[in-house]
Amino acid sequence: MSGDGSSEVIAPARAAASVADAAELAALEAEWRDLAAGAIEPNAFYSPSLLLPALDAFPGDRPETVIIRDGAGRLIGLAPIAPLRGYSRLPAPYIATWMHKHCFFAAPLVRAGAERAFFRAFFDFADRRGAFLRLRHLDAEGPLFAAAAAVAAETGRLVSPSARYQRAMLPGGWRTEAYLESALSGKKRKELRRQRARLSDAAPVRFESMSGGPDLDAWTDQFLALEAAGWKGREGGALASEPASAAFFRAMMKRAGAVGELHFCRLLAGERPAAMGVNLISRHSGGAAVYAFKIAYDEALARFSPGVALEIEMMSDLEAREAVAFIDSCAQADHPMIDHLWRDRRRIAALNISRRDAPAKALFRILMMLERASEKARKRKPAPEADDDL
Repeated sequence: MSGDGSSEVIAPARAAASVADAAELAALEAEWRDLAAGAIEPNAFYSPSLLLPALDAFPGDRPETVIIRDGAGRLIGLAPIAPLRGYSRLPAPYIATWMHKHCFFAAPLVRAGAERAFFRAFFDFADRRGAFLRLRHLDAEGPLFAAAAAVAAETGRLVSPSARYQRAMLPGGWRTEAYLESALSGKKRKELRRQRARLSDAAPVRFESMSGGPDLDAWTDQFLALEAAGWKGREGGALASEPASAAFFRAMMKRAGAVGELHFCRLLAGERPAAMGVNLISRHSGGAAVYAFKIAYDEALARFSPGVALEIEMMSDLEAREAVAFIDSCAQADHPMIDHLWRDRRRIAALNISRRDAPAKALFRILMMLERASEKARKRKPAPEADDDL
């Protein structure tokens, strides 16, 4: 009530963005986990279990974590960002949602129902940091992609999707045998059974899985050694090839295992690991979203397709134990193994968001035009042969 007796309308406080340092992130872990559980789109890579170890292991990218609270102080969103320079051959500074070398999805964690408030605050924050904002590796058919584009339009910003591709996924509700019957030819299923029988002839085969516990460190060491012994180790791309990557992996495995966000499996031939896989679980109201994070196999047993056998065992294991909404393969486009096993696809894309001022929009149009021209040129070239992760 004002002094002259008239009614005074007080507008509710808008959501506000800030950068949280390491101590602040550690202090809000309980809120953060509540946000992840209530997020409109799950993202295991931005959970405390993975993001905190990544921030420690890869500081050279200069990542910062943006947190957004609504007018009541409730945490409604979180996203790591990093500054980048150089886009479409022009030296433009911009910011992007952060993806280190072992991150395969970059949707911000946004509380369901707060998408518009989140993006308004996030875009205002980004305006002060660079020529534009790049939201990397979103689900192109998901609610965050749609909400970001809508809020950008409402606030006078330009948008441009880019880097679009499809990767294999397994939708929830599958039954392993029925799914394989529909996905694979009878000849291929017969060949897989034959390979499995031949592997069993060489040594007794058994499948094991775990979510944590006293054997986790031993399994982790075994995975690192198995991966390093293969082609990734020879090419310097194995986790054990780089101390920072190995440290990240060990830390995130412990964190994820401690809170039930890990599905670790292996296929043993005798006592020898024929293949091992690490899956990450993000539980929310829509069920368990599973991300196929890492896989390794014994190349000496390649003729038995142990990686494929492991994937099939994993499908059966998760079918029996979890209310899974989907499994994202996190694989490259046109992957030579998983694309034939899983016939469904998840469409991934980046979304570029301009600032609102006229000079920034003019630069944005030029950058996006150059990018589209570059993408068309790449499509005219023959695609290189894909590496087989299995």
